[in-house]
Amino acid sequence: GYSRSPLQDSDFSRTAMAIRGLKTYGTPGRANEMQRRIEQGKKWLMHTEPVILEDMDMRLVGVAAAGSGAAELRKLAAPILALQRSDGGWAQRQGFPSDAYATGMTLWALNEAGVMRPDAWAVKFLLGTQSADGSWHVASRATKFQQYFESGFPYEHDQWISTMATGWAANALALSI
Repeated sequence: GYSRSPLQDSDFSRTAMAIRGLKTYGTPGRANEMQRRIEQGKKWLMHTEPVILEDMDMRLVGVAAAGSGAAELRKLAAPILALQRSDGGWAQRQGFPSDAYATGMTLWALNEAGVMRPDAWAVKFLLGTQSADGSWHVASRATKFQQYFESGFPYEHDQWISTMATGWAANALALSI
């Protein structure tokens, strides 16, 4: 099917969220089945090559939720940490600028996996790119296939990604306190 970038781009995101869902809401009477499914998801995450930052972040989150140890999580986090830019932020893809979506999501993922809390450098990036109304603007890269409508969030055609970016960034800032 069709997916809208970046919110529906990644099989890694869907797999990580499925693992978290099975672990959190799995039926106790089917615990063995839930554990097998979690292990299948973890195996897929570990053997599939990530393409974009979100893949890397969500692989880390999924593997952490599946119960991996600290050494394995640090190994998965190393290439993510290496992608942090000189401005303190992260970019969704190579060739893109650092933005609040990628930075907030990455800080959440690193924290969620127990690797690190948001660092001052990244927090400074987020605070420095925040708009006066408290939101963050990120340019949309989704294919325009549906009729435009206004949600009330700023940034017109960029409102949907900016809404998610604002959520990720606010979450990361809250984690830094």
